[in-house]
Amino acid sequence: MSYINLHVHSAQGSLLDSILTTQQIVDFAKRNNQFAVALSDHGTMHASLSLVNDCQKAGIKAITACEIYECDNHLEQDKDDKYNHLLLIVRNTTGLHNLYKIVSEGYVNGFYRKPRVSVQWIKDNHLGEGIICLTACQAGRISRCLETDKYQAAEDFVNLLQDTFDYVALEIQSHPTEVQLKMNTLILDFANRVGLNYVITSDAHMERADQIDTHSIFVGISQDREVGESYVGCHLQNEEDVFNYLGDWDSKEVIQKGIDETIHIANMVNDNIDYELNKGVPETALVDEYCDENYHNQHQTGNADAPVIVFGHGALGIPGAGLVLAEAPQI
Repeated sequence: MSYINLHVHSAQGSLLDSILTTQQIVDFAKRNNQFAVALSDHGTMHASLSLVNDCQKAGIKAITACEIYECDNHLEQDKDDKYNHLLLIVRNTTGLHNLYKIVSEGYVNGFYRKPRVSVQWIKDNHLGEGIICLTACQAGRISRCLETDKYQAAEDFVNLLQDTFDYVALEIQSHPTEVQLKMNTLILDFANRVGLNYVITSDAHMERADQIDTHSIFVGISQDREVGESYVGCHLQNEEDVFNYLGDWDSKEVIQKGIDETIHIANMVNDNIDYELNKGVPETALVDEYCDENYHNQHQTGNADAPVIVFGHGALGIPGAGLVLAEAPQI
């Protein structure tokens, strides 16, 4: 078996950050004989079903994930409560529904600069069931704690993660930069200290290494910032790429163990997760005055009481599809 990409971003979900389409992600996995591939966009699951559909056509296991923004208390808008990255992987149908709730909570109640969620809130609401947790990149809480010698804080957070989710692994990244290799050593030492498995990821934002200049221009324009070395190695990888990038960092055995863990985690994900792809649009009962023809007449006559946006009965050729988004303001 081959290395599995577990930390991947798409242009559809990680807006203004990734230049990968879900089809490119699946095509790469197919070409490299990888039996599974994940999608872990920043704070969203917008593209997850696109990956599922593309994977089903290619005969590849889709791994649904999300790199959430976690903080101490997402219910307060505190500029000093820094958010961190944390990667959550769906293990089964229960985990899928729980991740939907976690991501939704970030937008509905935790949005402050980013859609944030507290791990303690996830634990208190028993939403970690069916979810595998990876500790993410250098913007993850574990990496930030280790970088600043806050080992007790790192251990406390690992304990919270283990109390919350089905499975936890520390994330080492296959990037050939001095900063990342130093961080990898800190994480490997910490993994041995606390007795946790580690997994190697690439945090892919592009398909190939030679696209980094194109990607840098894209990010520079979209986010008005210089990216420097922050995306070096952030492309889809195979086993050969991992050994090329990390071969001088540590032993072959250490690297192979991190590669094997990607396969272990991919195998932990159920093959029969119910994404409800074939259930169609639910029937929606509408009052008669909100049907297409009536709304059209109201709109044409300038009736201020008409809804702003209505897809009436039978909209888009779907029986029963209808939605009133807002009422028109009184003038």
